[in-house]
Amino acid sequence: MSSPPGGEPERAAELIDVADAAAAIVRSLSRALELRDYRRGEFAETRDHCERVTRFGMMLAEAAAPELALDPQLEYGFRLHDIGMLAVSDTILLKQGPLTERELEEIREHPWLGERIVAHAAYLNGLARQVIGSHHEKWDGSGYPRRLEADEIPLAARVFALADAFDAMTTQQPYREALPLEFALSEISDKAGSHFDPALAHIFVSLADNLQPPTPDAEAALGTPV
Repeated sequence: MSSPPGGEPERAAELIDVADAAAAIVRSLSRALELRDYRRGEFAETRDHCERVTRFGMMLAEAAAPELALDPQLEYGFRLHDIGMLAVSDTILLKQGPLTERELEEIREHPWLGERIVAHAAYLNGLARQVIGSHHEKWDGSGYPRRLEADEIPLAARVFALADAFDAMTTQQPYREALPLEFALSEISDKAGSHFDPALAHIFVSLADNLQPPTPDAEAALGTPV
């Protein structure tokens, strides 16, 4: 017996279409953020940053908090963590040379600016918003923008903080070469209990065999964005 119009199979297909559309929008916004870095002359260092931190973050979530990994909003938050940068002045983002303290303060506002950007999108208003708003908080309360500490920081944001720090250390930056894997993992261990959730840091380090930071040759092979 066929289902009547508007029955369960059709509604399920509609939900799949909506989910696919949401994922496509998130990936497009993520790419837009990377292209903004390209304008700043930093694309060689940030290219595919969102892809890498999403891979590292999902790996940690699956090992430490599988219930988080089941929610598509977790990946959305990882990919859009810096969406608040879209609200930061180009004068600051494109500035050559060191930033003033006032300019740094504006940069530090990007997590809550990002929260405001996604607040009215239902498919971003859960775990995604938590990552976006709290990804610069630190376990000891020295982070920003709210100086949350320990379990006050959403678990999804604590997971992301480790993936983000690892990628920053193991990727070439404008001011230094990429750091060796062993050094990055040692830094994470040293900062467990200060910057990072100590239990999550321990699990992340235990995943060392599965962590593959980019190599210079691999980055060069990606070419220039179009």
